[in-house]
Amino acid sequence: MRIKMNQLRIAYFDQLGRRELDAAKDKLKQVYPSVNIKLVGTGHDEIWDKLTNHEVDLAINDLRDEKNSFSSETISKSGLMAILQKGSYLRGVQMIEKSELTDLTCFIVAKPEEEAAELHLFKDLYQIKSPFIASNSVEEAALLVASGSGYFLMNENTAKLIKNDSLQQLFLLDEGKQMHQTIAAFYQEKTPIISKFLQILKTEY
Repeated sequence: MRIKMNQLRIAYFDQLGRRELDAAKDKLKQVYPSVNIKLVGTGHDEIWDKLTNHEVDLAINDLRDEKNSFSSETISKSGLMAILQKGSYLRGVQMIEKSELTDLTCFIVAKPEEEAAELHLFKDLYQIKSPFIASNSVEEAALLVASGSGYFLMNENTAKLIKNDSLQQLFLLDEGKQMHQTIAAFYQEKTPIISKFLQILKTEY
């Protein structure tokens, strides 16, 4: 199935947020005013099914260790941040080693059907040694952490959207090196519209 030239269907991993996508969408509409652009938020694994089944033309996801046949290109590398109860560390401290968090509970923000994929990310790829508990939403995790129950992780772009004076955000280090989440675009066919959208999107991060 070939891509229709009058539409652009984009699936994105909903934990990445859509602020940058919305901004890029608005700018693309100025270049291609007749193109219908649709954004669909979904889970990390579900994105591959949508792309395989031609339900979407483009996918924005974080880069992990999957093996697939899609073409891809990196959009951004965003620093990982640990979100903790305010006052857990002295004011002015901006970074923390992940080893310092081992004794704290790490809340994984994931829907039930996404828990296995997110646990693999945290435990096997990020190699977080903390005990894990799943949380249904960022809001729920924020409330738990604000009460001193543990911490959760977000990239620096989405962390900026948290408005909670009871939380403290610290860049996460692994033996002195900043940890990152790589955001990438995946597609089966790169049209001029997709190419232009990705060019714009890279400037939004």
